[in-house]
Parts: sequence; structure tokens; C-alpha cells
Amino acid sequence: MAEIKSRFVPMIKGNKYRLYCMAICLTAMSVCCFALYSLLNIVTVQYNEGTTTILSLFSNKEHLLEIANIQPKSDDRVLYTSFPGGYSNITIESPFDVPITVDGNTINAKVHSGTVESCLSSAGILLGEHDYTEPSLHSPIDENSAIRVYRVEYKDTQYEETIPFETEYKENSLTYRFKRRQYVLNEGSNGKNLVTYRERFVDGEMESSLVTKVEVIREPVNRVVLKYSNKPISPLEAPAGVTVNNGVPSSYKQVLTNVPATGYSASHGRGSSGLGLHCGTVAVNPNIIPYGSKLYITSPDGQFVYGFAIATDTGASLMDGGVGVDLFYDSYKEASLNWKNAVNIYIL
Repeated sequence: MAEIKSRFVPMIKGNKYRLYCMAICLTAMSVCCFALYSLLNIVTVQYNEGTTTILSLFSNKEHLLEIANIQPKSDDRVLYTSFPGGYSNITIESPFDVPITVDGNTINAKVHSGTVESCLSSAGILLGEHDYTEPSLHSPIDENSAIRVYRVEYKDTQYEETIPFETEYKENSLTYRFKRRQYVLNEGSNGKNLVTYRERFVDGEMESSLVTKVEVIREPVNRVVLKYSNKPISPLEAPAGVTVNNGVPSSYKQVLTNVPATGYSASHGRGSSGLGLHCGTVAVNPNIIPYGSKLYITSPDGQFVYGFAIATDTGASLMDGGVGVDLFYDSYKEASLNWKNAVNIYIL
């Protein structure tokens, strides 16, 4: 180490001024290189024929293209982008044709880039509320793209639909005289629906049809047929604790036997007592059977059973004794089928 030091120290002392000059020159060169690097612009130019890179102190895109010896066409689009660090990019986009099929025709839209939506806009094609495209509006396009526009229209149509009535059987003992016969109480009538359906048309051709609303214009009225069974006519339930065995209730206060019974019908309202009128209510002489009395009514032989009832009404024939009880029915037809029966009235 001492030997090396003894050889180089005299050399450095002898060339001191030369070394100073060399250091100054190197510093100056470094400063110049840094300044040149700071001002120099590295530009990448992308165009149809390929990509080229140039170095320039300029940033004007027209000047840069001139340096690169590239002349864009009049319908080319030149995009210039500058990045930090002295890097720039110039992209030259040439337009291309995209065929658009719409309304039975095919037109060409000249575009540089973008999406299906921007392509249609440049071609002046407007979409309706339900129209759609293939590819979808946000799909990117290129030289190989083709667009199809589908025109969609909805039409609402209405028609009347028949609601057929059904046959309903009413079974009780009213027709005990003619057990095999059936009597039509109501002929029945069909109802009617208003049906709304929506048809979907694509480019004028119907694609689908869907029912969107069904509105009942008229409800059907069922056909009601009366036929014999041993069921009571009245729908009223037995009072609590009362049962019927062989046509006789398990408990009662009094029984009136072989009483003449007729039938009547009227608008469902209130009887002379102020109580309601419906099947299961009867008219009586209130001097014999007080209003509100709960009754059980059946023929002595048990073939005719009106069942449990409530006294709510009266009439002239009841007050003069011509009739013992007048049985309420829901229809005139049923009342007429009652004729005049002999019944036992159990006052509960």
C-alpha cells in the first residue's frame, strides 16, 4: 500500500490542474445531458402501417408527425396523449365502415372507434323504448363489427270470454211427494270476462302473446236443482243441548200436532216482529206461539222435515186460524212446492 501511494501521489500533484479541468468538463457534460434529457420528448406514433418512435424537443403533434414523415388522411383522427417523464403517444385512427341493418335496410356508418350506441348515434338512428340491438349497445366495435337493430312494438287486444255456469244441487225433504223428480229452481246463466292480452311484435312479426289482465264483467249464476233427501229444509242449527231422535227433539215445552202448514217467500227483510226473514223463520199466530219462539217442525210421519225454526212473522190466515204456520222459503218455486202439509210443531 505504501508503495502504491508513493507512486501515485507525485503523479496527482504533477497533474493537478489537468485533473481539475477534467472534473469541470465532466460536470458540465452531466449538466448538459440532464438538461437535454429534461427537454427531450420521446414520442411513440401508432398508425395503420405500424408503430414508430422518435425523439424531439418539440411537443406540437403536427410538427412531430412531420418529423416522423407521417401524413394523416383528411378523415383520420389524430389523438395526442402526454405522460409524465417526457413520454408522448400519437395514435392515428382511420375510419372504417360498420354495416347497420335496420327497418329492412342496411346502411354503412363510417366510424373510427366506439360502441354500438355511439355508432348508431353517428348514423342518426334512434331507438324506440323497447327496441334492442345485437350486439348490445355498450359493446365495442371494430372493423369486423355488424349491427342489427330490432324494432319492438307491443299491442294490447281485448276479447270477451264466457264463464260457464255450474249446476248446484240443493237437497232436502221438500219434494217428499215426488222423490224421484228434480226441480229447477234457477236456470243459471253464464258469466263474462274481459280478457286483455299483450302481443309482442319484433320487426313487424308477432313473437309472443301474454294475458295481462282478466276483468270479470258479469259473474256466472249457477243452475240450482232441487232434489229429495231426508235433510231438513231449514239451515238453522239445533239449540245447545237439543238432539232429535225419530223426528222428536230431546226436550221441548209443548207440541202442536197436525197443524196446517203452508209456504211463502218474500224479499229478505223483517217480519211483523221486527226480526229478520230468511229460510228457517216462520209466520205464526203470536197469541199461540209468541214471537221469537224456537221451534222444531216436521210431519207426523217424518217424511217432511222443515227442521229448527224461529217465529218472526204473522199473517191474516194465521190470525183467523185458517193456517197454523207459514214456512219461509228462499224462492217462490220452493214455497209453491210446499202445498199444504200437516206438521207437528215442537215449541222448545
